[in-house]
Amino acid sequence: MADAAFEGPALVTEEMVRALVDLFYTRAHADPLLGPFFAAAIPDWPEHLEVVGAFWSRVLRGTEGYRGCVMGAHGRLRMKPAHFDRWLALFEGSAKQTLPPEGAAQAMAVAHALDERLRRFAVQG
Repeated sequence: MADAAFEGPALVTEEMVRALVDLFYTRAHADPLLGPFFAAAIPDWPEHLEVVGAFWSRVLRGTEGYRGCVMGAHGRLRMKPAHFDRWLALFEGSAKQTLPPEGAAQAMAVAHALDERLRRFAVQG
């Protein structure tokens, strides 16, 4: 899925990707709903931020650093619809603040596709 999202010359720099990931996770960590959930699910924050950064770099820049499986990594989590709703809202705000409009639109298209797929596999009640 990540390969299909990248469309030609990178509109987004690595610095923008890092800013997106850092801002989103700063907000998520402080969020009353997502903060405790993420704290329980992510044992190694620096490693997680590197993996997530590599994923978004692949999606938005076409880089080759990400080798993971999004579905496998998240499928075991038991999330509620409210977790997804809040994730999308925080991610969208972060994308709009750190990326140019075309890059933010591209990131949100991927985020919505991930949201749709993950809700089918990781939602509990």
